[in-house]
Amino acid sequence: MAVVVFELFANMRRIAGTDECRVDVDDAVRSVADALASLAAARPDLAGLLDRCACVSGDTVIRRADALPVDGRIALLPPVAGG
Repeated sequence: MAVVVFELFANMRRIAGTDECRVDVDDAVRSVADALASLAAARPDLAGLLDRCACVSGDTVIRRADALPVDGRIALLPPVAGG
C-alpha cells in the first residue's frame, strides 16, 4: 500500500477545506488516472472537478496515462477563466 498526496488549489482547496488530500492506494494504482479515480472515490465532493484539472508533478504537466510520480505527489490545477 502506498500514499498519493494531492495538492489542491483555488476552488478545489475551498471545497475540500484543505490544501492537500492524502489517499491510500494499493499496488494496482500505477497511473495518474488510477490515482485520480482513487481520489474521486475517497472525496466525491471533488470528483466532478477532476476531469477538468491539469495534473502537475514538480514543474512538469503530466498526463493521466503517465505513471505515478516517484514522490507520490500530484498538484491539481483547476481551469482558470477570465480575461
